[in-house]
Amino acid sequence: AAGEEKWIVGEFNCSCVGISKCLPAYCKDDTPNACYNDIPKKDFKEIGQISDLLGQKAVKILLQSAREKAEPAAAGDYFSGTPVDVSSLTRVSKDDLGLLPQPSQPRYMTALVGIYVRSQPYGGSDKSSNGHRYDTIPFANGMIMAGMSCQLIHYVHQEHTKFFDVIKNFQALIVRCNPGQIKADGGDQSKFDDSMRAIRKAGI
Repeated sequence: AAGEEKWIVGEFNCSCVGISKCLPAYCKDDTPNACYNDIPKKDFKEIGQISDLLGQKAVKILLQSAREKAEPAAAGDYFSGTPVDVSSLTRVSKDDLGLLPQPSQPRYMTALVGIYVRSQPYGGSDKSSNGHRYDTIPFANGMIMAGMSCQLIHYVHQEHTKFFDVIKNFQALIVRCNPGQIKADGGDQSKFDDSMRAIRKAGI
């Protein structure tokens, strides 16, 4: 009966994992000079799909490992000072509590722009006690976990020109300023928007 059958594993047959479409690149007696250029061009798309997947998986493993080793910012810690020098801008937040360390060699340098309404309790209805928007840290950590730096900065309208000179050094920006908050802080929303459009046209 099937329930009484017994199976014994007598041998494990192991084989190296390879990309079979690349086989024309290995040397044999009749192709002693085989090389990468012997792979048919029609096969490169499929080869690329496999090799790209390998790279994606490797990055995921390495980033996960880095995250497990990284110590996020504690109360009072500030992790947003580098790699782009933002020391000329007014630091508004108390700290970067929960933010992961910035990568030493980021794939891209990004910033998350916030606004703190100085005339309102807590800096606005969307703020944590340290001055950052309640979801700022998860947004920034997602960027950091993708291998990018993500510095947390605030727009202060009295520093408008200086602010936009500094952010030209970033490669991408995430703007998290609630509608009406720039005006509520005494700034000009249209002036801010026009300058952001100019930054966008410049390729950032």
